[in-house]
Amino acid sequence: MIHHIALFQWKPGVSAAQEAQVGRLLTGLKARIPGIVSASFGRQNSPEGLGKGMGVGLAVVFSDAAARDAYLPHPAHQEVVAALKPLLADLVVLDYEF
Repeated sequence: MIHHIALFQWKPGVSAAQEAQVGRLLTGLKARIPGIVSASFGRQNSPEGLGKGMGVGLAVVFSDAAARDAYLPHPAHQEVVAALKPLLADLVVLDYEF
């Protein structure tokens, strides 16, 4: 399985409603794209203070690397990316196999 983690830093002025909508769109991809085992989205709440400005995270588990590779260019994912990009100040992505 592949764990896909994306960390988001919003541009100033992004509202809680916009953030919630992005979360719904991203986690909703599980129902639209084959190979997604789970998807979760939430606000940074670590007490360590090491978030480096990343306020929100997405964690997606894929059945395998092929499912992840099909997800990236999938039209449903690209629709969400298009809605998300104008809100982003920065993005970090980390994938690993487990």
